[in-house]
Amino acid sequence: MRRTRLLFLVGVCLFLTEAVHAQWQVTTLVPGRAGIEDGMVRDQAGNLYVSQYDGTTVRKVTPSGDVSVYAQGFSAPNGLAIDDSGVLYVANANGGRVSKVYPDGTVVSRFIGGLTNPVGLALNATQDTLYIAHYQQSRISRVALADSGNVETWVTGAPLNGPVGLVFADDGNLYAGNFNNGQLIRITPQGAMSRLATIPSFMGFVAHVEGVFYATSFSTHRVYRIDLEGNVSVFAGTGSPGQQNGEALNATFNGPNGIVASATGDTLYVSDYNAESLRMITNVTQTGVWESDVELPASPLQLDPNFPNPFSGSTIIPYYLAHRSAVNLYISTLQGRRVRAFSLPPHLGIQQVVWDGRDEAGLPVPNGVYFYTTDTGTTRVTRKLMVMR
Repeated sequence: MRRTRLLFLVGVCLFLTEAVHAQWQVTTLVPGRAGIEDGMVRDQAGNLYVSQYDGTTVRKVTPSGDVSVYAQGFSAPNGLAIDDSGVLYVANANGGRVSKVYPDGTVVSRFIGGLTNPVGLALNATQDTLYIAHYQQSRISRVALADSGNVETWVTGAPLNGPVGLVFADDGNLYAGNFNNGQLIRITPQGAMSRLATIPSFMGFVAHVEGVFYATSFSTHRVYRIDLEGNVSVFAGTGSPGQQNGEALNATFNGPNGIVASATGDTLYVSDYNAESLRMITNVTQTGVWESDVELPASPLQLDPNFPNPFSGSTIIPYYLAHRSAVNLYISTLQGRRVRAFSLPPHLGIQQVVWDGRDEAGLPVPNGVYFYTTDTGTTRVTRKLMVMR
């Protein structure tokens, strides 16, 4: 061990690439089973509006944590958007529509209709156009609010892969979080798409604060920090499910999903889907470092355990690349026979591969134990996984 200024921590083979501050604190604003599960937005007074996806309700949470039913009658309400006048827009994931809720409580159930699986919403800077993410179609539409019957397909297809969270950043671009593969996609005003970064899936929603994105990872029970250069770090959560409060990296979440920042940007609110609770992370914009004894990893390539494991349909294999090197990933039998190979691009940071349990011929492999190996030519790492159908 050698003493060094801590610029990153190792946690389940995921590195922090930013300085860590000991004052980031997680607390619980609303305890569990409160019907707080999904997308969130904040109004000008600091009130939060939260969807209950497994239900029909949007709830209002005051800054002091008082919860009330704000509006009902939705069908799997998911992503939300709100304008400066307090008009709320609700994506009905199973209802094929976007609803509109006025500040006096009046609900226009089908403000925008004829949609397929709308999940995420975002308003542009002038608040005259609504952007809609369609999860199943990997598509983003846009609608001029003055002409809500005219829905335009804006971008569709790869690299979108089950987009849910939408957020505009200060650079004028729209960013879409792929639930399926954890990729954050940058979309220019002209509709050009590119991958900014990847976190372990499944990515819930995304918040933006002072040039930094904060994204929830539903499956790893963590919140990740992503800068505009695509650098990724674990911001909060140990990776184990729970409701433990305290310093961000020692706290636990249970299916973190919705996320929104306070007006000042120094507090993040996170909805825990599995616990139906509302968590807060404070002192977000503070910076600094810890002094700590840390053994720096010698390997530029780290390989995480796959999840789920065992698996029947598909599994996610996460890895971390510290240097720009092409990576080959192989799936092999216990006897060493290769059944599948992937050639991966030299993207830095946290990456992942989805294996569907099929061999190179597209046939399902037999049940049993297999090895997966990542190889950069200079570094090779191997782990085990199990197929069980």
